[in-house]
Amino acid sequence: GGPVEILPFLYLGSAYHSSRKDSLQALGITALLNVSSTCPNYFESTFQYKCIPVEDSHVTDISAWFREAIDFIDSVKGSGGRVLVHCQAGISRSATICLAYLIHTQRLPLEEAFDFVKQRRGVISPNLSFMGQLLQFETEVLCR
Repeated sequence: GGPVEILPFLYLGSAYHSSRKDSLQALGITALLNVSSTCPNYFESTFQYKCIPVEDSHVTDISAWFREAIDFIDSVKGSGGRVLVHCQAGISRSATICLAYLIHTQRLPLEEAFDFVKQRRGVISPNLSFMGQLLQFETEVLCR
């Protein structure tokens, strides 16, 4: 299958999805948020790219990038575009960014955000460290 729609302007997928220009264009994707240090940006003349060069590792502080990622997604949304958030497998890093976006913009608890994304892409499985960082982020966002 292709990338999955999380919100009308927000899609989640893998490096494979990011390499399929035809399907990206068919979905109306205008920007890609590459949450990896290894995946190439295949079509820089066609799409807007932002790179968050993180490893899928328990020592990675992915939360340091949440604000920048959320701002990028919001800017694409604001210009009427659609963004594909991807990493290598579309399971941990990119899912974590989508979860942070939902927690922040929809004010959802992590558990609800997780179920919401899992229903759309069943393979998501952020590493335990990322889940801990999302819980911390949930506390910061929802307790304000």
